[in-house]
Amino acid sequence: MEITFLGTASIGGVPEWDCACANCVNARMDPSLRRTRSSIAVTLNGKRHILVDTGHDLKQQLEAHLAPTPEEAGETGRMSRLDAVFLTHGHADHTVGIAEFCTGKSFRIPVYAPPDLVRFLFGTEETPAYFGELGRLAKNYVEPHGLDEDEEVTTLSGLKVRGLEVPHTQVMLDGRKYPSTTYAYELIHQGKRLIYAPDLGQMTGELMDRLNGADLFVVDACFWWDDELTRISGIPVTSYKLGHVPLEESVELLRGADVGRVVYTHFNHTNPVLDPSKPYSKIVEDAGQELAHDGLKIRL
Repeated sequence: MEITFLGTASIGGVPEWDCACANCVNARMDPSLRRTRSSIAVTLNGKRHILVDTGHDLKQQLEAHLAPTPEEAGETGRMSRLDAVFLTHGHADHTVGIAEFCTGKSFRIPVYAPPDLVRFLFGTEETPAYFGELGRLAKNYVEPHGLDEDEEVTTLSGLKVRGLEVPHTQVMLDGRKYPSTTYAYELIHQGKRLIYAPDLGQMTGELMDRLNGADLFVVDACFWWDDELTRISGIPVTSYKLGHVPLEESVELLRGADVGRVVYTHFNHTNPVLDPSKPYSKIVEDAGQELAHDGLKIRL
């Protein structure tokens, strides 16, 4: 199982268009510091892949990592490397790129997501939602499937995928999640196990138990401090309020966990861990943990 980090940023990317914080200024001057919205591709043979999440930058990510060669595409010149797509939740940086599949060649790509997210994005045939009607996306180009928690899907001729509900999205007074339930995904192949949780509001006991013995845990690192947005951008909202465990706390919570590797992703542009001149990345490294970057490949 090989995992490619197509993107590793949160909703604004790095740099963010409306920001002149130190990280954004540095990223504009140094392209190696730039990050696109978080997504991973997973393959068993380098040919077919599954995709987890489809953010704003999906087109450039697919161009960089999953575009077909003329030899592979054959006489028609058209080919998809995707076996299936899995969506974690309904926020824009994880879903809006689904529109990229609304092109002239129909590959009928299966799209799996929490059932309420399928309803939110696609609606029904009788009352379609925006992505259901967009260029006949859900009629001709993708096949949406509601995936119950812990329901197992086998892809790529042997990769097993299951969704695990985790806290992140807002819980309304009537109990529904807005805009949808959030899943982490557990991927298993030949005894190797990955848990991917790019947005996470709490390290629950259930999740910690599920992590035991995992080979790789890829986890939300949106903010370093709970009050980061107030400190840096003057925005009076906390990391926990937005549904993210602060990275400085995750480092300690996961220190010594029974996990082969802990790798962080989904960085907000304000996160000081992105500045190599500051000590925060060393704190992560000293805990035996890692920071992902766009294009990183990990083989299990």
